Amino acid sequence: MKHVVLLHGLGNNEVIWSVLAPHWDEETTVHAPRLPWHGEGIAAWRHETDSAGRLQDVLDALPTRPDLIVAHSFSSVLLLDLLSRRAAAGNPLDTDGVVLVNPFYRADADAFHWDMIAPTLDDFPRTMAESIRLRTLDRPIDEALRADMARRMTEWIGPYGWLRFFEAYLRTPLLPVSLVDVPALVIGGGQDRSAPAEQARHLAAALPRGEELIAPESGHFPMLERPGWFADTVRAFLGRVAPAPARI
Repeated sequence: MKHVVLLHGLGNNEVIWSVLAPHWDEETTVHAPRLPWHGEGIAAWRHETDSAGRLQDVLDALPTRPDLIVAHSFSSVLLLDLLSRRAAAGNPLDTDGVVLVNPFYRADADAFHWDMIAPTLDDFPRTMAESIRLRTLDRPIDEALRADMARRMTEWIGPYGWLRFFEAYLRTPLLPVSLVDVPALVIGGGQDRSAPAEQARHLAAALPRGEELIAPESGHFPMLERPGWFADTVRAFLGRVAPAPARI
């Protein structure tokens, strides 16, 4: 039996992974914990100064060792932080591999410019609206209502929640990712306007055992847009990094 852990992004929750349920095989057990930055938990988390540490707490509470950890968006940044700090301390995270999905990453601190702050901030409601649209395809919501829901979610996340995200993003060039010696599949979306595919490419190149996979037609939520492809991709990677023991 293989154990896969799925980590949702900022403002979402574990339900975002439910569309994948029909696509897992009987040899795969999936754990999708609710993370401190879930949509209804923002108030309790938004003043947190060590979200990677909170992620460690979540992983420590799992019922079994994860064979593979899949992290999306904001959580991919926190997992990268955790992997880096554990590697630097000589105590690597105990897993056979990781999948970093639509990560926010820049290899050079000078790549962050003042004039990128406003567009990144302005893009937040659009990303939230896209998440809502994809999660409600079976019961479409009026576009104006969806935009209002996204605005309300953005207001709920608030300046502290957004700063937690942006601080984590700003730290990515400073992380010692060259020490992270674990197989890592980095998935980017060719149509991702929030975390452009080039960021996934740069991260895959920076990781010693990184693999790049860009889905040309996907945006920021490939698990919702192409669930069958996404689950197959994760299972194939899991099969390569954590092969089943030989039967005697």
